[in-house]
Amino acid sequence: MTLGPDPAADPDATPALGTPAGAAPDPGQAPGPAPGPAAPRPAGTLRAGARTWHRFHYAVGVFLIAYGATALLSGFLLWSDRQDEIDGYFDSGPATGLLVLVKLVEGVLVLSAVAGVALRRDLLFVPSTAGWMAGFAMFAVLDVFTGRWGGLAEHLLYLAGFVVLLFVSYGLSAKAQLASAPQPDEGSEDASPGDGPHRLTRTQEFALQAINRAVALTGPRPRPGHRPEGRD
Repeated sequence: MTLGPDPAADPDATPALGTPAGAAPDPGQAPGPAPGPAAPRPAGTLRAGARTWHRFHYAVGVFLIAYGATALLSGFLLWSDRQDEIDGYFDSGPATGLLVLVKLVEGVLVLSAVAGVALRRDLLFVPSTAGWMAGFAMFAVLDVFTGRWGGLAEHLLYLAGFVVLLFVSYGLSAKAQLASAPQPDEGSEDASPGDGPHRLTRTQEFALQAINRAVALTGPRPRPGHRPEGRD
């Protein structure tokens, strides 16, 4: 017994699915739409499961963990000194409460860095670096208002260091992303490392270029008179 209208009797009916491969089409069945090409992936998106973890990210994570743990330990050992420092920025206020809040935030940043190393997710390093950057920027502004020029130079130096660390992490992510991308065919002229599902952002491209230039400056230089092999 047949349920519903017979597709062969109704030319406007939806074509039947699941026709065995190699079977001749039913002459009474309306032809279905021809399968078109797959929709292109929008530029700037990553393929699911794209690798962005570089082996040098371990060094970045270890530095963030070591710095955060040192800051927490020194804060507890020099608690009274840290209270006096906060009192210098604020004439009167809950110095103890602010110091406790700062240490709690630092603890969260350290846990984020630990999770990044354990899970091999470089994205988890962004809250740590951005958090300490925001903290040093805030203290730099307070140094300007209180006239602490020595503290201003110190906080600006730390701020610049974490900015460089953030760009290094982005550059390493770009290198890992390009390394995991499928290699283009030799005959394709328009293929480039930054195209396709692994297209890099402007920040990653800038960071990757900075890393490549730093490696070129610090890497071994060819000796005078030494000619590369394979060249006449």
